Amino acid sequence: SGRAMASCVVTPVASAHRAQTPRASLAARRGVAAVRGFARGVSHPHARHRTIVTAAADDTTLPDDPPPDESSFGAPAWSGADGQDPISNEVLLKIVLSQNSDAEVNKLVWQCLGYTASVDLDAETLEVCEVWSPENVFPKWAAAYPTPPDVIGVTRKYFPEIDAPVKAAVGALTRSVQQEHKQGIKTTLKHYGWKGYKMDGLTPNMTRRAQAANWLLYYRRELRGVSIETLKKRREERAAQEVTDGRTNAPTGSTKQGVV
Repeated sequence: SGRAMASCVVTPVASAHRAQTPRASLAARRGVAAVRGFARGVSHPHARHRTIVTAAADDTTLPDDPPPDESSFGAPAWSGADGQDPISNEVLLKIVLSQNSDAEVNKLVWQCLGYTASVDLDAETLEVCEVWSPENVFPKWAAAYPTPPDVIGVTRKYFPEIDAPVKAAVGALTRSVQQEHKQGIKTTLKHYGWKGYKMDGLTPNMTRRAQAANWLLYYRRELRGVSIETLKKRREERAAQEVTDGRTNAPTGSTKQGVV
C-alpha cells in the first residue's frame, strides 16, 4: 500500500473477518483466583515495580464491596448499539487469564489507540496484508509511534535487542494511565474472582497482559467516545491542578505522560 506511515502485518485471510471472542462463563470467572493453568517461566525482573501485579489470595470468595460505578467516569457508557462491548470486563478477564492470543491483545490496544486497519492483497503471493494507519491515533502517541508497536512481546524472546522496543512501548502505555486508575484492573476484576497474579511463576507476558488490560480499562472509562477537543481541555485543567499539587514532575500518571 502507498499510504504514508502505515504498517503492514501479514495475516491469514480468515483474520480479516475474525469473530468476536465469546464471553467467559460465570463458572470460569468465579474460579480464576486459584490462578491455575498459567504459563510458568522465570519471574519478570521488574515485576515488583508493577503496582497492578500483586500477590493473589488463594480463596475464591467474591468481595462484599460493590463494583465501581461506571457512570462516575469521564467517558460515556457503551450503548450496546454495535453489539457486545469489545473491551468489556469479560474480555479484560480473558486477557489476564491468557485466554486470547498476544496478537489479539495487541490489536485491541492498537484499535483503542486509534490505529485503523485496511486489507491489501499481494497479487503475486496472495498474502493478505493488514495496513495500519495512524491518522486517528491520539496526538502525542501518534507522534511517538506512527506505526503500532508490539506492547506484549509476541515473540516471547526477552533478549534486550529484541525486547527493548516492546518494553519501551508498554512502559509508555502504562505511564499514560492517570494515577487514580493505576489499580483499576485489580479493583474491577476482583468482582469476577481475579485478585492479581502470584509472584511465583510470574512472567513478562503475564505482567504485560495486566498492563494492557489496565490501559484498556482506563481508555474505556476516560477516553473512549470523548472528542479530542474535550480531552485537551480536560488535560489543561488537570495540568493546572498538578501545578497546584506539586505533581508536575511525577514520573507516571501525569498529563506529561498522557496519550493526548
